[in-house]
Amino acid sequence: MDGPVSAGGPGLAGRPGGAYANDVTEQNPYPDDPQDEREHLFEFQEIAPDRFTVAPVRSGLLRLFGGAILSQCLDAARRTVPEDKIAHSLHAYYMKPGMTDAVNEIEVTRETDGRSFATRAVRMTQGDAPLMRMMASFKVDEDGSRQSMPMPDVPAPETLEPLADIFTRFAEDLSPRHGPFWLRRQQIDWRPVQPFPFRNAERLEPCRQFWFRFTGTIDGPHHVHQRWLAYASDMHIFQTGLGPMGLDWSDDRMQTSSLDHAMWFHDRFRVDEWLLYAMDSPAGGNSLAFGRGNIFRRDGTCVASVCQQGLARMLDQKREGKL
Repeated sequence: MDGPVSAGGPGLAGRPGGAYANDVTEQNPYPDDPQDEREHLFEFQEIAPDRFTVAPVRSGLLRLFGGAILSQCLDAARRTVPEDKIAHSLHAYYMKPGMTDAVNEIEVTRETDGRSFATRAVRMTQGDAPLMRMMASFKVDEDGSRQSMPMPDVPAPETLEPLADIFTRFAEDLSPRHGPFWLRRQQIDWRPVQPFPFRNAERLEPCRQFWFRFTGTIDGPHHVHQRWLAYASDMHIFQTGLGPMGLDWSDDRMQTSSLDHAMWFHDRFRVDEWLLYAMDSPAGGNSLAFGRGNIFRRDGTCVASVCQQGLARMLDQKREGKL
């Protein structure tokens, strides 16, 4: 690229006049730093019992990434649960778009604490603005019968082109609204199985798959991998619901926003090893897109399931520099 890419008007974080403007250079048009995010996304300060704050991580996005606040809410809930219990499900609603240069405030309510299960209600805000409401459930690990649906038969990840390389080819055609999200440096190596849609005007098949893994090594117990899987689960599932309706994610007239997100954890996994995200969309309409996903270890075991619905409204005018 010839120089910094503007994602909107003055005052947006990472853009001219924004909080991270000094981090934007010709060599690095976006201030996002994967290592910085990995080290600080869960650097919570406990300001009162079951109440936390977390400082912003440098970002050139127009608004907070949904997967980031989803993972933060899950991790805040986990901090209030005994160590013998791990997350098995979460159900979250996105409320308002979050500012990338503001502190997130998280309040956890201990709904139940039993011998086997614990449930938590989580409320994330920025000042008076509600960002997310989540219910999360945790349980003790138990031995017992298991089953797993078959993993789709897809090419190995080593044979597929990294999504980052695909977007390098798209870079000049991406609008300033979409460039910061797709061209920023990211923690995850995504490998699409099907051709990645761009400037698409046709109705696509209601299913697609991605291999993915986090770069480097993710250390820590299982809950660390769970929070990063929650982070990753917000990618691509919404767009899976757009294609079958003939809607193009890169159209600047599209008004999109994640509305709710649910996730179930079935088995152990590592996010720094290859996982397959197999997604489909059974239905969509009323300016809403819906996606489902199952996440598999490379050995074929289904380790998690995801559902998400989001706003998919086609406007008459472009949404330049708007949340």
